[in-house]
Amino acid sequence: MKFLITVLASLIWCLPTIAQSPLNNAKASMQRYLLEYDPAVLRIKGNSVPIGILAISDKGQKSQTKGFLNGVDNWSKYEIEVDSGNYSNGKIKIKGSGKEYKKGDSLTVNVYTKKTFLFFSSKGNWLFSQKIPYNYETNINILTTGNFSKAPGNHVQFGVRKYFDNKMFIDKWAPVKKNLKDFIFLFDGVHISKSKDDLKIDKDPTRIKNDKIQLIALLTKNAAIADTLNVLLDYVANYQCNIQSGGRGYDLDVTADIYHDSIINAQLLKIEVKNDATHKTYNYWVNINGGSLAIASKAAYGSDGMNGADGLAGTPGSAGIVSTDIVTTTNSDGTTTTTTNIVTGPGGDGGKGQDGGNGQDGDAGGNGGNITINYSLAVTPFLNLIKAISIAGRGGSGGRAGKGGIGGSGGSGNPNGNNGLNGLDGRSGFDGSDGRIGNVTFRMINPIR
Repeated sequence: MKFLITVLASLIWCLPTIAQSPLNNAKASMQRYLLEYDPAVLRIKGNSVPIGILAISDKGQKSQTKGFLNGVDNWSKYEIEVDSGNYSNGKIKIKGSGKEYKKGDSLTVNVYTKKTFLFFSSKGNWLFSQKIPYNYETNINILTTGNFSKAPGNHVQFGVRKYFDNKMFIDKWAPVKKNLKDFIFLFDGVHISKSKDDLKIDKDPTRIKNDKIQLIALLTKNAAIADTLNVLLDYVANYQCNIQSGGRGYDLDVTADIYHDSIINAQLLKIEVKNDATHKTYNYWVNINGGSLAIASKAAYGSDGMNGADGLAGTPGSAGIVSTDIVTTTNSDGTTTTTTNIVTGPGGDGGKGQDGGNGQDGDAGGNGGNITINYSLAVTPFLNLIKAISIAGRGGSGGRAGKGGIGGSGGSGNPNGNNGLNGLDGRSGFDGSDGRIGNVTFRMINPIR
């Protein structure tokens, strides 16, 4: 069932349009008008709101416009003006910057008769004016999608729901830069991911206070409208610490201890991975019920050898030299005869093609780094949750041999020259040797704390 919202608190009686008869100047019947709009469409910037005009005569007869009100009156009899929007085909497209908080604000619609002459139309008599109130935000809620991993380094798909004064709402989801420009965000233990433009929990657990992350969203146009998302971490995740070098794999020094986290009532492995070369430290807290950590020190692959250059083709042989031979002979009667002969010399031989270049040997892959895992006695039952691997670099591929150039064609002549010999193909480069894996050592030490 379609519900119609009457904008005016009371019916607006409008001055009549006077049509004077050339005979008696009789007054036309007075009419009142109402503007109605679709309540199912939010009246906010960018939306198109269906409208209709209800005309009521002084005798109670009603007529309605086509479209939203399903009437028979043509819109061609009206000229519509909107102060903060555009009218077209029974709809008002709301304009405006959308930056102002619209509580108590409205747009104004002026309705006139339409004058038509041939193919031209113009504004006629004013019929009535009416205000259409904007919808405005009353509340917001931060949304997340289902269950997500509550551990450092993980991404969280999130959005914000805006509630309006008519109980309707709109959901907007990340990416932030595209869909969530209407909000200001404050972060604690989280940030907006540069790669995915969603919410990302900070990777380092030592920077997260009391196992809790927090996101505060504020409506930009009215900061009093806000919501807060609080999430208690559980550190249940299959973490991966992959450290790649540009040559030989980095040596890693790992320490592991266990402690009871009273806030979330869980046993956590506290693991610290130090890169001996860069002195960078990576921290991981692993819940022994469902969590794990895989550590890898990866060496660089050897560079591939360059391909040998193909040899250039031999130069074509030169054409034989053309010469003219004039011979004069004395006939028996004493006269002379002159004969001109054109003679073509032998063609030149084609040049030998250039030899192809040798392919370059591939470089050797880097050796994997050594990994030492120092753990306390209490960690012993949970060592299976810590996986470590040293990965050697693969040798580079040898370069392709260059192809010998094609011998040059013999030059034309009498006889033709010989074709040149093809150049020799080069030698393919040898593949580089693979690197050697490093050592992974587990060593029990005294408790860290």
